[in-house]
Amino acid sequence: MNKDLISDRQFFMLIFVSITSLTYFSVPTMLVPAVKQDLWLSMVIGTVIDIYVAYLLAWLGRAYPGQSLVQYSVTILGKAGYALGFIFILFFAVVICLSLFIFSNFLSSTLLVGTPLIVLTSTMAVAAGWAAYNGIETIARLAEIISVLILLVSVAGVLISIPQLELSNLLPQLENGAWPAVKASVYPASWFGVCILMGMVMPHHNNPKRTFKLKASAVLLGASIMTLWLLNSIAALGQEVVGRLYYPVYAFTRTIQLVFLERVDILMMLVYISGTFITLSVLYYIAAEGAAQLFGTRSHRKWILPFGVLVTILPVLPPFGKNMLHTFKVFEFWFPLTALLVEGGLTTLLFVAALFRNRKKKPS
Repeated sequence: MNKDLISDRQFFMLIFVSITSLTYFSVPTMLVPAVKQDLWLSMVIGTVIDIYVAYLLAWLGRAYPGQSLVQYSVTILGKAGYALGFIFILFFAVVICLSLFIFSNFLSSTLLVGTPLIVLTSTMAVAAGWAAYNGIETIARLAEIISVLILLVSVAGVLISIPQLELSNLLPQLENGAWPAVKASVYPASWFGVCILMGMVMPHHNNPKRTFKLKASAVLLGASIMTLWLLNSIAALGQEVVGRLYYPVYAFTRTIQLVFLERVDILMMLVYISGTFITLSVLYYIAAEGAAQLFGTRSHRKWILPFGVLVTILPVLPPFGKNMLHTFKVFEFWFPLTALLVEGGLTTLLFVAALFRNRKKKPS
């Protein structure tokens, strides 16, 4: 297995791009109708949960240097670790399929109306597969460029929209208490938690001791930007309108105008579509690399084509491809809980097992 290395900045940018692009297309659909103006509390709790998982992965990565999440699962648990590694790989594949479905439905219902899903999924799968084939260094270099664009466009969009905001739309706060927001925190937590990809990328980081700090900083920045976008959407469009929209941030950006600049939404879409490409590429890469490590293949490249066929076809088949409303209802029910079980539950299991294993190794 080759050991491509990425820098602190590249690692930070990979996580930042993943957080913002995943959140942009997925979280608002489930979170905004549930808690509306109280979504900030859900985002805070989701961020805290993700930072907890990041700490566990950073500890494990330092305890087993040079090994990925899949590899030290086997080291810690023995034969049972193979099953755990397979679950992680399967989870990454499901996230790719779900992300492709949401992304493709967004394009076919907004910018490329009527385009068959298979055209959109296959196009993105080929592009992401080619990036994954070329390795994590290539993806990280692209992330450096795209992340700067996401940050600049997001900050500019938030500032430009200030005159349109009606802060009264954000009141009352916690009208029904804090529990609804706490309960809804599973939505951002589950999507932020996809960044357990950190456990697969950490062996490629040239400074593993700084991984936790970089991961936590990237999550805080990405979550803050997306929280501002969502709150601005509610402040500008109103709670009821935003609660009925599949893509409230996109609808909000269509209302933003500068004296000489209109259709800000197109610029936003181009930037976030690029971010989605980066996210899918890194997920594609770690799924292929994890499969290579688990099954003893010399290179992740042999797994690119099988995963490509899988993630191209599945998003257009039931339950993904039945219809958008059905799919959102299904995944609103089971994806957050299942994702948190994998992201938080299995990583905690590994952490506890590693503690016991290391304790047994120490002389009495």
